[in-house]
Amino acid sequence: MILIIIVFLLNLIIITALGTWLQNNLFKADKNTLPFLLFNGLAVYMLLIWMVLYFHRFDWILQLLMLVWAVFYLRKYPDYLQGLIQVFNGFSKTHKVVFWLTVILVLLLTTGNSYLPDNESYYIQTIKWANEQGFARGLINIHPFLGQFSGWHILQAGFNVHNVLFALTFNDLNALFFLIFLFYWLFYTERFQSQNYWFVLWPVVLVLLLFFIDSPSPDLPVILLSLIVFDLFIQNYNIARPQLLLQLFILALFSFLIKPTAFVNLLLAILLIIKHRRLIKGQLYLYVIFGLTGLFLWLSKNYLITGYLFYPFKFGGRWLHPAWQYPDELMQYMNQLGKRDSWAIDGQYNVIIGFWQWLQQPGWHRFSNGLFVIVLLVFPWILYFKRNKWYGLKAYLIIYFLGLFYFILLLFISPNIRFLLAFLLFFIPVIVLLCLPANFNKYLNVSGWLIFLIAGIYLIGRQNYNSINILVPKPVSKLSYRFMSRQDGNFMYYYPYEEHLFWQTGDAPLPAVYYRQLEYFKTHTGYLPQKLPDKKSAYFSKPIDTSQSY
Repeated sequence: MILIIIVFLLNLIIITALGTWLQNNLFKADKNTLPFLLFNGLAVYMLLIWMVLYFHRFDWILQLLMLVWAVFYLRKYPDYLQGLIQVFNGFSKTHKVVFWLTVILVLLLTTGNSYLPDNESYYIQTIKWANEQGFARGLINIHPFLGQFSGWHILQAGFNVHNVLFALTFNDLNALFFLIFLFYWLFYTERFQSQNYWFVLWPVVLVLLLFFIDSPSPDLPVILLSLIVFDLFIQNYNIARPQLLLQLFILALFSFLIKPTAFVNLLLAILLIIKHRRLIKGQLYLYVIFGLTGLFLWLSKNYLITGYLFYPFKFGGRWLHPAWQYPDELMQYMNQLGKRDSWAIDGQYNVIIGFWQWLQQPGWHRFSNGLFVIVLLVFPWILYFKRNKWYGLKAYLIIYFLGLFYFILLLFISPNIRFLLAFLLFFIPVIVLLCLPANFNKYLNVSGWLIFLIAGIYLIGRQNYNSINILVPKPVSKLSYRFMSRQDGNFMYYYPYEEHLFWQTGDAPLPAVYYRQLEYFKTHTGYLPQKLPDKKSAYFSKPIDTSQSY
């Protein structure tokens, strides 16, 4: 835990300096954008690492250079750092206690192992590729999940002192982001004391995100950034500030580069920019620069790793057909697997049957899926009957209809509740605050924090800690650190020694894929990963019955 604190502090220096640099160049002395400084620092750091990965791995040397630059830059421009400290000093005693209790809780959670199975299947491996290799052509051919290569995992690579001191590879960026968001939340609860302000229910919202803290899941930052985007959209819908419009666009683009499912945030930003286009005439070039840079990075990364510009869609795949392009047959097969997992239904199905089956999923999914549908049906009626009580009704309705459109779109692709959580966690507080008396808000806020702390303590209790974990947390993977190697054709790979689900590779050396996964795909699709000749870290899927020599 102590080493995690050290890593957090070192990286906070870097992102504070990068956020200060952006503040100096874009927002100047605008105090309204000060709370977003750390979010901006994360966004700029992600873009810098992203650019490096085309040519080189992001290793400890580059991180050290960033740290040295950050220290000198903050010494030259200390005002914004001092401003953040002043914001924290201005918090009430209650909120300071809440903050430090949450810091302790979050640090204890990061000391344990991750609950999410995706951590073992591709989170660890994606970050490992960024730290040790950079972008590899055709990486998706090794493991289909690696085709995602989220911007969040790119950013996480910048927080690891990789291959210098193994214990400092923690992959705990989600925990730091959670605390940065908490700082932002407390700032707004201090600034806006309105009894109808929906932020008062966010402690309950945060409870549902505790499971994402101890792994680098892109879902947590996308959900929290989406909630901030929704709020900025509402704040600036009727009367907008030019600097906050630009800030909204940066956060929306940041969330999209983390996970393309956050394209709804970009739609909201574009709608608001169009509505207030007269306000941004002098800054239009900034939107163009940010937008084109983000688009180029996303398209080029997709092309290098998968062979498709718009992965997971196949648009343009026939015209751009590099040697490492993921085969169309495998794309279709993986899409079928994805739909089956999302719908929990096998064989032929249509949207209506699939929707009903989706509602019948067992366990937590049945509750959350049903709750989302109920909220979706109830929300517009409550807004209608309480329209005289709620300011900014049109902005809320736009978010609602965008959420409805997004849900209908997902019904044809992959209706995973994780993609809908941002809307669910936005609609519920609004419904509760509109239906309950205003004097209940204070009690809801206190109750929310109690539930949050109790849930966190419960999760901590499920971890088996040793005394050494006070200094050094548990490894990033729960799987065995014994690995075997195999070779198929010219492809040599590593896999865990013990039996696991065939998607899981843990922290195996690169390249890693479980041998049972390769056997399964060879049997069901007839393809096998191979290395491309004369290309460093380039892979393709070879039909196993081909007679061609490579």
